[in-house]
Amino acid sequence: MSFQPKASRAAQIWIAVIVGVLIVLFLEMQGNQTKTLNFVVNTDADDVGAEVLVDNQKVGIISSSTVDGPGGGVFLGYLRQGKHQVEVRKEGFKPFSKEIDMHQEQYLGVDLERVNN
Repeated sequence: MSFQPKASRAAQIWIAVIVGVLIVLFLEMQGNQTKTLNFVVNTDADDVGAEVLVDNQKVGIISSSTVDGPGGGVFLGYLRQGKHQVEVRKEGFKPFSKEIDMHQEQYLGVDLERVNN
């Protein structure tokens, strides 16, 4: 009877672990790529605080503009190419809704209309 040592699987296990870690790191890097802001909603000062929704998902709120001149509101964001439904809404105002087709940078001027009490 001859004795043959059992082959170690440690090297295979370490290679599998290293490959797995590299895959996870690669996927993380893909998700964290810097996206260029390509979508601007500009409003009057009365509209500051309004919610901005894209395809029925809240993506942010209108904040005070910091540019020189009369005060206003602004939202800056990123949208993938294709058609999107954009809605801006605030309590006491009629909602604004528009479908846009993103191919490049998009500027959307919004003036919410007050609801008569």
